[in-house]
Amino acid sequence: MGWIFAIGLILIALLWFATWLRRRAIRALLLTSGAQTSGASSMYRRGRGTPRIAVSYTDNTGAERVIVKALVSAGDAQLLEKPAVVLYHPKYLGRSDYVLLGFGKQPHRWFQGEFVRVSKPQSRPSR
Repeated sequence: MGWIFAIGLILIALLWFATWLRRRAIRALLLTSGAQTSGASSMYRRGRGTPRIAVSYTDNTGAERVIVKALVSAGDAQLLEKPAVVLYHPKYLGRSDYVLLGFGKQPHRWFQGEFVRVSKPQSRPSR
């Protein structure tokens, strides 16, 4: 019965390794041939959770997109003060795994993000 557990652990390790390889390949592709644009960063608050950094940018088709930095870290307040840079693949505009966020004029560290839908403020009905 222990061999089933061992096979399960091996399969989980292989899945983790395959995911890691895919993310590394996508990052290398973006750093070599991705389109780069500047963005405007702001705080993104949703519910009671920890606020995250949202970056709004315009891609090469003219569509306005908002992507949120996936992980929250202790240095996020300092990142808001720096200019945001977005690196994306023009072929996969709607996929957040093909988008990287950087902060500063020449970013040395790139972060993953996820797309969010920002609803436009609704006007209050008149009484």
